[in-house]
Amino acid sequence: MGKYRVPSKTNKYYIPTEDYITAVHWCLRYPIWVSELSIIPDTSKAITYDQDRVQTSGDYDPTVELAMKRAEISRKKTLLEETVRECVPDPLYKYMILHVGHGRTYYQLEKEGLNISEYEFRKYKQKFYYEISQKI
Repeated sequence: MGKYRVPSKTNKYYIPTEDYITAVHWCLRYPIWVSELSIIPDTSKAITYDQDRVQTSGDYDPTVELAMKRAEISRKKTLLEETVRECVPDPLYKYMILHVGHGRTYYQLEKEGLNISEYEFRKYKQKFYYEISQKI
């Protein structure tokens, strides 16, 4: 458990260890969601009457399945992005996405141009994980 620093019980953003780790690992799926959205075709298409009519039945509909899968993945991706927007100021948005979604450390982000203290960054991170754990 040494890799994840869970907020203490006196912290205002305290959540139980299991919930914290669940939130961390849920967020680390962000790159998978992005890649899946680029692979799954967007099947939202209006009805056209220039082709033959399609007979529908109660059987399996692959278009509906794809649309539902795409909507669920998009919902998760949007939830993470909107929660980051709520919790951090705009200049830190891309760094927080890289941290929570891609697993980059504070020191890696500092080399990429992050210019706030580690303490301040940790406060934003704790707030984010608290908020996202309430939403998932």
